Amino acid sequence: MDAAIYSVRERLRDGTTVLIRAIRPDDKTRLLEHFQGLSQQSVYYRFFGLKRSLSDDDLSRLTELDFANHIGLAATIESNKGEYFIGVGRCVRTEVGSRAEVAFAVLDEYQGHGIGTLLLKHLAVIARGNGIREFSANVLGSNHQMLEVFANSGFSVHDSYECGVVHVTLNIGK
Repeated sequence: MDAAIYSVRERLRDGTTVLIRAIRPDDKTRLLEHFQGLSQQSVYYRFFGLKRSLSDDDLSRLTELDFANHIGLAATIESNKGEYFIGVGRCVRTEVGSRAEVAFAVLDEYQGHGIGTLLLKHLAVIARGNGIREFSANVLGSNHQMLEVFANSGFSVHDSYECGVVHVTLNIGK
């Protein structure tokens, strides 16, 4: 499987069809629009602080991926303006080669529809193919929706809590 061209159609809980696909270098504008569509709270949950925009360097780093050490997927739908991102998930391999840190950002109006769950599932498929066996994430304790995604993922989950942050470890299997 060539993860750089990964693409699969999925159905959300409400019946909406979405495309889960690999993030590409030509997605810089779509990624920036996605970021600008996030509420301040969603940005805070994703970046653990306020971030007003994505720089050109950020956009390059987040769209020019090798799909071995940095895997990025987008959940997209079509509008009258073309394809746009409603959710983004990524994992980045850590110095422990079989572990990757995972993170998600879903537009507020699409939260609770199963997008994070789908992105997690498809990231795990690609990650396992690259020798990654474990995902880790730091989640603010008040981010109940993300914690639910991990708790209901079907993966073996271990977590610990320190200073308002939940450190989650998911065993994504062989």
